[in-house]
This record gives sequence, structure tokens and C-alpha cells, in this order.
Amino acid sequence: MGKKQWLSYYSQHFSAVEINSTYYGLPKKETVQRWADETPDGFRFMVKVHADTTHKRENDAAEVAELLDLMEPLRLGGKLDGLLAQFPASFHADSASERYLSSLAKWQEEVPLFVEFRHTSWDQDRAIALLNDLKLGYVAVDLPKIRSLMGARPAVCGKLAYVRFHGRNRMTWYDKDAGDRYDWDYTEQELREWLPRIQALDARAEMSYLFFNNCHAGQAIKSAIILREILRQQFEVL
Repeated sequence: MGKKQWLSYYSQHFSAVEINSTYYGLPKKETVQRWADETPDGFRFMVKVHADTTHKRENDAAEVAELLDLMEPLRLGGKLDGLLAQFPASFHADSASERYLSSLAKWQEEVPLFVEFRHTSWDQDRAIALLNDLKLGYVAVDLPKIRSLMGARPAVCGKLAYVRFHGRNRMTWYDKDAGDRYDWDYTEQELREWLPRIQALDARAEMSYLFFNNCHAGQAIKSAIILREILRQQFEVL
């Protein structure tokens, strides 16, 4: 199967996808149109904003406007459920960062914008209150147990819950020479640890999105299938 058929095949087995390629570079609009055409009605996309928005933070996130324009085929097809802004661990909770988040909030008027924090300074009720005030979404994360990283806080801001599973690879997270930080194969027990958190999210959200980023060697698909089977025992899973 060629790469151009991957999305179509994926959409036969899952109901949503997180687009990460837009973090590295913006696609052509005809590519986005193909995404819309190759997926069935009811399929949903979450699209990651460019690294310039979250890491350089120099142009008041002007590149988000360009991204939204390119995503028009998905928006018109009712398939774009949100944008993802994944901030690095160097983005700490302080007044300057809060002002930057405020500047991002203007874009959520068009499409919901979800914020992922990595640094532990954001692991506090104040951060959740800030996102609620700005009407920005919150991304809960499963990360290695490293003092500087966010904990697994099952919070919801707005109508949708959002979780990203990154793996728990402590040895390689800050050491590229040791291997890929996302090279992690979740066990069933590790995924079952999330059941109480997912129950808490589901009680507060209209819908919960669960994505796997442990994508080094295809583990993400395996992990998603395992978790889906676990959740089907208690939830309606799309």
C-alpha cells in the first residue's frame, strides 16, 4: 500500500486523526482537499499548528491564519474539530507566556484551539482557570515521570476533552543518543491506569479525543487498538 492510501485505509478503522506534519511545514490546499475527499462523513481532524507558533513565538501567531486558510476544505466539510498547539518544556508558566496565550485566543473564535503544556509549572489549577477564561482547550498528557514534565492531569476546558499519549521513555527523553523519545510500547496495564482519568474526562466533556504519539515504530496504532478494546467495555467508542 502506497503512502497516498494510508489515510483512506486508516479512516476505515478509526474515526479521527491528528495531523502532525503541519508542525514541520504547511501543506498545499490541494493536499488538504484530498484529505477531505478520502475520508468518510463523520471523520474528524485535529491539526497541529506550526512550530513557529509554539516554539519561536515571534509573529503573534500570524502563521495560524495561513494554516486556517489551508484547512478550508476540512472546515467546509465539517471535518476540522480543532487545532493543537504543543508548547515545548521551555515554555514556562509566567506572565509573558500568559500574554502569548491570550494572543492565541483570538484564533479559537474560528476553530477550537487546544493547548498542550510540557513543563510542570503549568500543572496547577491556575493554568486550567486561565485556559477556561481564554476559551482555549486543554490537552492532558501521558509523559515519562520526569520532574520537569507535566503530570497526568485529567482536566477539561470547553466541550471537548483531549489526551495525548507520548510514552514513558525516561532514558531517551532528553538524550537523543540513547534512542527515540517516542519509542514506547504501552502495556495493557499502563493503559488501564488511565481508566479513572478517562471516566473523569467523559463526565465533563461532550466528547473525548485520545491520540497516541508513541509513533517510533508503529506502536501508536497498536496502543490505540488496545485502549479502544479496553474502553469499549465501559464507553461508546467511535
